[in-house]
Amino acid sequence: MFDPVSLWMQSSLVWIKIFKQQQEMYLRMLGSVAQSFPHENAAELSREAEALKHTLTPAGRGVEARPVSRPAPKSAAGTKALASA
Repeated sequence: MFDPVSLWMQSSLVWIKIFKQQQEMYLRMLGSVAQSFPHENAAELSREAEALKHTLTPAGRGVEARPVSRPAPKSAAGTKALASA
């Protein structure tokens, strides 16, 4: 006997599995891309994450907006260029 509901459920499960696999592969790709970004240490990475968190926090909902602090240039040439400007 032909049962259209079970056929529909089986095809839905196939598409759900495909969608889940696509999401997992996308998250794996994002993880591998994030690992490839150079960071000198964990402190630098956490500073960048905190700066992003403060810029993405919506102001006016009981949360005060804080200014974003940018890290200073690490090379001596970069600090001299900033001092002369």
